[in-house]
Parts: sequence; C-alpha cells; structure tokens
Amino acid sequence: MRYIACVSLLAATVVAGSVFAQAPPAAQGAPAGRGGAPAGGGRGAPAPPPQAGHPSGKLVIWGDTAVFDGRLNPENCILESRFKRGMRMGFRMTAIDGGTGETENSAIITGHVTYNSTTKGKTTVDIPMRWRGGAGPNAPAPAGYLRVPLELWTGFWVVPEDAETGMVVYTMTATDSFGRTASFRQFPDIGSQTYVVD
Repeated sequence: MRYIACVSLLAATVVAGSVFAQAPPAAQGAPAGRGGAPAGGGRGAPAPPPQAGHPSGKLVIWGDTAVFDGRLNPENCILESRFKRGMRMGFRMTAIDGGTGETENSAIITGHVTYNSTTKGKTTVDIPMRWRGGAGPNAPAPAGYLRVPLELWTGFWVVPEDAETGMVVYTMTATDSFGRTASFRQFPDIGSQTYVVD
C-alpha cells in the first residue's frame, strides 16, 4: 500500500508544540552533507542552492503528529496523539529561516522517539525526516496534495508490539547548510503528550 503524508500543518501547530531555536554560529561553512548532517543524512532530494537572503535570523522548526495510514483510510492525516501498537505515528514538520519567514529548504530534521519497551526497557529511536519539496516549486502537485509541499518534512514511526502503554516522548532536532541548529518538543501539559494506548 502506498502511504502519502499530508500537507496540513497550520491548524494545530500552535497547540501541538513549542519551538526552540539557536542563532547561527559565528563561523559558517557548508558541512559535509545536506543541511549540515553527515553525508547521506536525512531522506529526500538533495537541497537546492541557497535561497536569496538566507541565512537571516534563527532557524525555527515546528510541527505535529498525525495518523499516517494511506490515502484510502478516511482518518489518514488526521491530527492524533493517541496511537495503538502497529499504527504509523506520523510526524509533520517545517523549517523556517527566522529573518525572512521563508522555508529553509536546506534543513535536515531528525525525530527522536523515546518509549518504554517490555523487552528492552526505555528505548530511543531516531526518525529521519523527508523533505517533500525536492521536486521544486514548479513541479505538479503530488497525488493527494493541493500544491507542492515545499514547507513540509515528514517521517513516521510504527508503534512496535513491545511498546508499553503510556507516554511517548518525542523531540525534533534540525541543522541547516549554514550551521544553524534548532529543536522542538511538545508543550509540557500532560494532556498534550503523545501516548501508546490499548
């Protein structure tokens, strides 16, 4: 079955998480791989040439979680924070150049999911996020999209069978081709957290 992630980031972004960003370091240079990660890091097409006016200000990232279960499922891409074992917990993120307010398409974003395993104890899994805008702004919109998703990074984690019920903590980290870094985590309210449920 082909799985397609969705574009809708805006409605729940404000309530889904909080943003942490850092200013660019004094010395800037292009690291070995796309967006500053080691060569081969991340998923998706290589980043295009630097955008005019970038870098400007801080790198900022934010996003949400949703059901990623294929376009045939009517609940696909609906915002969700409660997942059962075997479900695909989808992550939708975006990266912004803080000075221009434009998408920072050189960013590499990685998710970090920490859960309790009945067989391994507390376990952290890294989720490489895929930049969905690699085809460029003039490409036709992919199936299921209203337009080319230039501002969208997606990834998913299949909740394993050995996951205990309870809170799942996830964070996101990013770096871009200018050496700027940023991180994201959910708001601290207990009800805002993501959970594995029966």
